[in-house]
Amino acid sequence: MKKTFSVLLSFCIVLICAQVKFEKGYIINGNDVKKEVLIKNQGWVSTPENFIYKTDETSAENTGTPISIKEFGIYNEVKFISYNGDIDYSSDHLDDLSNNKDPEFKKGIVFLKEVVKGNKNLYFYQKQNFERYFYSDSDSSIQPLIYKKYYFNGSSSQIATNDDYINQLKTIFSGDTNAQALAAKTKYTTSDLKKIFSVYNSKFSGAVSDGEQSFTETKKKAKFNLSVRPGANFYSPLKIEQTYRNEGFSSKTGVRIGVEAEIVLPFNKNKWSLVLEPTYSLYNNKSTIKTSDNLYSMHLENYAFFSLPLSLRHYMYINDDSKIFINAGINILSFKTSSSESIDLDYDGTVFDKLQLSPSQNFKSVVLGVGFNYKNKYSIEARYNTNTNLLDEKRNSATADLKYVSLILGYNIF
Repeated sequence: MKKTFSVLLSFCIVLICAQVKFEKGYIINGNDVKKEVLIKNQGWVSTPENFIYKTDETSAENTGTPISIKEFGIYNEVKFISYNGDIDYSSDHLDDLSNNKDPEFKKGIVFLKEVVKGNKNLYFYQKQNFERYFYSDSDSSIQPLIYKKYYFNGSSSQIATNDDYINQLKTIFSGDTNAQALAAKTKYTTSDLKKIFSVYNSKFSGAVSDGEQSFTETKKKAKFNLSVRPGANFYSPLKIEQTYRNEGFSSKTGVRIGVEAEIVLPFNKNKWSLVLEPTYSLYNNKSTIKTSDNLYSMHLENYAFFSLPLSLRHYMYINDDSKIFINAGINILSFKTSSSESIDLDYDGTVFDKLQLSPSQNFKSVVLGVGFNYKNKYSIEARYNTNTNLLDEKRNSATADLKYVSLILGYNIF
């Protein structure tokens, strides 16, 4: 079963890129020729270094770069333009700041994301260790808005910022009282900069012609799903190791019930989510095993447990109604909910030893799952749960590693 899950998970990981859709968009090449194309929408978190497009559904894939493509966009979603100029590549990470207050410009040819379009335009560039903003208008080429974190006087314990972008904003919006008032309190973030540019552009009703296609992104928010998830657990044989000779408990099947809280993250086309699923599971009401020479018996009675797995999930769309998902996570908490205290060893009805059960365990097992979701309402998942030692490690040298596969049905309440 473990090998089967490894194959399934590997297959799903390969499918991740294959599920990205080609959507209607356009490109403008170096000769200022505009062409309608289909663009592979990868829901870029960082600014792309390149992109994939096709001229039609049946054509070969092409790669667009900021050297060959001046502009590209996916209609009603996002637009990027090519920029050839100064970029401050200084890191924003606190452990890797520069001692220099001034921006350390280097020439670069990159794509910039258009954030605001109008009389004054705002652009965004992001890489793993920094974010930068740029602006332009009808009378000027694209220019960087200067902001930089640095070590003050070269001391790593003193962090300062170069906020020259505020003075730039005051100059850019020198003729607008409302924008001027916002400039001093505008943070170097998308939301704040977008606000001040939008306040200014709102005065010009003709800033964007009525016939021009919109590329303004709707504000993306995290989504919340709550699902009821009943199912069955298929337990592997439970072997009691490092103790009296025994054959272990046989494989069993038990019920489980969970309530899944899912937060769908607002990027990458809502393909990633965090999942927390409080789950009650019944292992077995009563089990007895005999040793090979029938000298004594082992009993495990009325055992049930509660677990709290936290997982990262990735969706792969088949069509608008159907999607496959994979998740990987860890049981952050697991505790015994039944009255059973031990695995009892008895001879002819007399208990002569007890293997104490663990009351709780934290971060001791991993969960791996693959499933199918239909219309964001119904789901089915197969999940592998790695070994969990049922015995108290502080009071026993013996181990009883429980592992199981779950088959789970889900119904999304909202």
